[in-house]
Amino acid sequence: MVEKVVHGVNVAACCGQLVTQAVDIASTGGVATAMSATLSALALRPSARTDMERDCLTALTNHLEAAALHPNIEKQIVLMLDSFLPGRTDFASGDMNAASVAAHMRKRVQDESNVPEYRETAVLDAYEALLRATLSPLLPPRTQSEANDAELLARSTQHDNKLSKLMDMVEAQGADTRLHAAGITPQAITQLAARISAKTDDLGQAWRDLENAMEIAVKVQAEGHMRSNHGDFVDTVLARVAELSATGDYASANAAIDAALEDAEAAKARLLESGVNIAKLAGDIERAARLLIAQADHAAGGLATFQALRTLWKEYYERGRDRGVTLDSELAIALANHVHNRATTSDERGTALNDLGAALRTLGERESDTDRLDAAVTAYENALLQWTRDRVPLDWAMTQMNLGTALKTLGERESGTDRLDAAVTAYENALLERTREKVPLDWAMTQNNLGAALRTLGERESGTDRLDAAVTAFENALLEWTREKAPLNWATTQNNLGNALQTLGERESGPDRLDAAVTAYENALLERTREKVPLQWARTQNNLGAVLQTLGERESGPDRLDAAVTAYENALLERTREKVPLDWAMVQGNLANVSIAFFGKTKDASHLEQARAYVNAAREVYVDAGADHYIGITDRILTKIANREATL
Repeated sequence: MVEKVVHGVNVAACCGQLVTQAVDIASTGGVATAMSATLSALALRPSARTDMERDCLTALTNHLEAAALHPNIEKQIVLMLDSFLPGRTDFASGDMNAASVAAHMRKRVQDESNVPEYRETAVLDAYEALLRATLSPLLPPRTQSEANDAELLARSTQHDNKLSKLMDMVEAQGADTRLHAAGITPQAITQLAARISAKTDDLGQAWRDLENAMEIAVKVQAEGHMRSNHGDFVDTVLARVAELSATGDYASANAAIDAALEDAEAAKARLLESGVNIAKLAGDIERAARLLIAQADHAAGGLATFQALRTLWKEYYERGRDRGVTLDSELAIALANHVHNRATTSDERGTALNDLGAALRTLGERESDTDRLDAAVTAYENALLQWTRDRVPLDWAMTQMNLGTALKTLGERESGTDRLDAAVTAYENALLERTREKVPLDWAMTQNNLGAALRTLGERESGTDRLDAAVTAFENALLEWTREKAPLNWATTQNNLGNALQTLGERESGPDRLDAAVTAYENALLERTREKVPLQWARTQNNLGAVLQTLGERESGPDRLDAAVTAYENALLERTREKVPLDWAMVQGNLANVSIAFFGKTKDASHLEQARAYVNAAREVYVDAGADHYIGITDRILTKIANREATL
């Protein structure tokens, strides 16, 4: 079991319900006896046998015995521990510093307790001193250079549930055992989890990032215990770096590497590699990027070439894009800036700026705010100043398409249409040079992207002109993105075509467009199989379910609604609550609407009961995620169910 330091396992979970027994004994037999009884009780609980828990209780016992306090004060402190044990929020508020956490807990007692004895100065002084003494070995003082981690940890307070779930995943996957075996302390594991948890609201993203960090942490330990031909000096330095890293003291580990780099030119490559890993664990992106550039220069025996640096950028860009690890994407952004600073020609500057835009856009698409996407637009616009149409027409066109994609993503998040209109313009500019005759596959890609922007615009407008134009663009793309030439791209475009046809069909009284949408989705599923692309398969199954549901609501028979249920249930095979909870909840809402539609045909109240069960399940996820917009949608569905029930 992982000792969740930020979650207060240091004190809170190690006492828990056992503290009641301790209080009963303390009333007659003394505090030391009470705490010893608590420790003995813990030893009998297999699920609670952790070193951290035993250390905590031993420390509480030792400090209470050594304090030699007045018995009445001892009694009040033991009673207080039943209500005022520091949890994750308290550790974050105290910046993971023993004295600060103890002072914070003292204030909590003063502000929250309604027991006068607890607020007596002598009791508070003893309580604060006990916590400070107990927590000091578990929460070593933080240096100023660790301020960035402290700030991130404080921000993690608002992600209480997510951090707890993340730590549960560490335990469930057995990662804690592997890290402990490598010598990494529970505090260091939790410190990594807290920093990563504070940076994203997406639990799946946080887990990918934490898995990556744990891999690096184990690598650092292995490197620290490896004997090499670089001599005792370097081996000793890296052993010390591993020791510091094992406890989460990355600032001291970085300082040890910097000092060694001044004296160990022969082993510089190995020290730089260790420096990169420690900087990654500390979340110091700029330092990691600088050391990566230094590695490239060292390997080149001088300044690395522009192409060598771009190869380094590409490695991190592709890893961040394909593995979805935030750290790699952040490093790709930092490296692109360094590569741009090394550029000496317009072509190199254009390349580096386009690369910067790509790295910013990739990460920005995964984040909820728009800062990275706005920066990506700026990077692409700057690239177009270097890659002009008259000098490098195809590079200019590629950047126009990339600019369009960043603008489209921004436009999809905004209520207005300005960004979407700008995206359409950028795609149309790209098509001036990306013609079907010159570059047929690139032309098809741009047509597909243009269709996506037009469809989003069309969904926001009352007319159908943009939607019709979107259908035309998708059909153009399919002229070159054929199933034979590019099967997955063909399937993506079929899915997109289905979306546009479905929106058009919902605005028309006839079924033709909706039937065409069903055909498009079924075509997409010929290549978007569960084996090849499980999440895309699930997305198309959900889309298919939606159009079948619309058709079923218009028809007298139940066949289409039955088919919609099948499609939604298929989607849930991959859109599980564990993997993608918000997507899972969305399908639950869709199933609820199908159940309501069944009630409309049968007047069978059991369909409404089923609908309510689906909605309540979805609502739990939305409440847990704080997704107010979707909570409102579930409330409206519940109102719809109640209205239907009123007709019975």
